[in-house]
Amino acid sequence: MKKERFLGEDFKVFVRDLIDSGRLEEKELGIAKRMLDKGYDTLSDKQRYVFDKIIEDNIVEKCQRCGLDIPFNEMFEALENGGYCNYCQHMMEKIDKE
Repeated sequence: MKKERFLGEDFKVFVRDLIDSGRLEEKELGIAKRMLDKGYDTLSDKQRYVFDKIIEDNIVEKCQRCGLDIPFNEMFEALENGGYCNYCQHMMEKIDKE
């Protein structure tokens, strides 16, 4: 995953959603909150490792159908639907209904 994707506001919203989702363990939760409050650069090397692992374990980099990057504002849906962007998920549902 390209690290520059972590700089946008949509990434911060994704991390907030991740915190609220109940997907994180207590230690991970504290590190994610610190990253949002103080910034990635304030994390220790160990905290960065844990944070990077949190993100790695909770993202889908590319859509399983079209191969495009999944934007962070669609990430939770992609995690739940098997790795598809919203457009491809919609198209597959439309085809299934026909």
